[in-house]
Amino acid sequence: METKTGIVTVASRYESGGQRAEELTASAVKALKAKNITAVAGSRTVWDAADAIDVCRELKAQEVDSLTVILSTWVTDSLLYVLVQEMQIPTVFWAVPYTETFSIGCVQHFGSALTTHGIPFDYVYGLADADAVVDRVAKIAEAGRIIKSVKNMKLALVGPRQTWRVAGPQDTTNEEWEFSAKFGVTLVHIEMEEIVDLAGKITDEDAKSTLCCLKKRTGKVLADEETMLHLTKVYLAVKETVKKYSLDALAAECYPFYSGLMNLPSSWLADEGIVLDTEGDIGHTMVMYMLNLAAKGGATALGEVGSMDDENNILALAHEGSTAHSLAADLEKVQISPSGDRGSFVGLPLRPMDQVTVSSIQGNGRDGYRILVESGKVAEATEQEWIEGGEKLLVKLVVGKKAGEAVDSLIRSGMDHHLLVKEGDYTELMSLLCKYLKVKEVTF
Repeated sequence: METKTGIVTVASRYESGGQRAEELTASAVKALKAKNITAVAGSRTVWDAADAIDVCRELKAQEVDSLTVILSTWVTDSLLYVLVQEMQIPTVFWAVPYTETFSIGCVQHFGSALTTHGIPFDYVYGLADADAVVDRVAKIAEAGRIIKSVKNMKLALVGPRQTWRVAGPQDTTNEEWEFSAKFGVTLVHIEMEEIVDLAGKITDEDAKSTLCCLKKRTGKVLADEETMLHLTKVYLAVKETVKKYSLDALAAECYPFYSGLMNLPSSWLADEGIVLDTEGDIGHTMVMYMLNLAAKGGATALGEVGSMDDENNILALAHEGSTAHSLAADLEKVQISPSGDRGSFVGLPLRPMDQVTVSSIQGNGRDGYRILVESGKVAEATEQEWIEGGEKLLVKLVVGKKAGEAVDSLIRSGMDHHLLVKEGDYTELMSLLCKYLKVKEVTF
């Protein structure tokens, strides 16, 4: 997925340094390209508000994810205001290391106004040959890409709706309205019966053909053939539902009436890039989507603390399995067990991972939202540990402090019990998302 930042170089005819503007623009574009960021430069150096308005029009047409403003000289804050107000996307101000320009002083001055008005921003200082400078600009562009995707996200809540109210909407909740207003996500209500009915219309012949292909990436199966065929039909029905409603992710009803129905389809779909949460957890479905966008692919595991090992700083996370097969060391480590009426759960020990990002979400529109941003690693779990854990999902999450202290921190912060684990370190990017979404960042 392409990530774009708009490059705007500003200058004043009454200040020193404007002669470097074109050179600064060209070097920034080249350096960002080396970081796989598409840098869309304005067609001209911005000397006044007319230039600013025209360049913003160009960048909007290009649908850039972030704005990078290079200050070749000191400029008036009214000029920078036009850029920020017109674009309203994550913005980084790039100060250059030439004393006579007062470039960094201009960033400090305008930054004070932005801070006063609660507008988040970033700044960097240096030239395009400084790797850390370009990395930061690239990260902000990535954050902008994810924020834009989330704001355009269509997330299905699959399950029963209660058509009663106390003093609010009827078949939606105030919490849904608050969540949508904060993050921009569009919530789509779908009844579970729609998917079940659709699954019932799929023939055994079509299901057998699909299951034959799916078996090539499916672990050891303890569920009977009838159950596997039924779950294959559900898998196909979910895919058709995603297509019908143009969905980016789903959070589906689970027990007591549909226990195990979505677990195996969720695992299969996760390895196809579709997020299907099995407990109707809208917030964590969105954060899983964010993490997958940050990594530009792959699946995210969801679990909750089952036990704590203070000696080795390990939180043992478990969950009735719906985790992607690809997160096991190999298919032989994955087991499909029967659950409920023609349901299943996917059991696997998460493979060892040198770096993982750990996240969670909690809150509401009145008191604000909180997102956990942490790092850790995953230790190898023995087969016996997995068996003793119930043959479900097992994640031996190694954290940077005693396990009990980490849980104490989560409880004090009021964080939810669900924890997301994503391979790779995306903590810097998640911190930027918290900043630009104006969400409180929480750590262990």
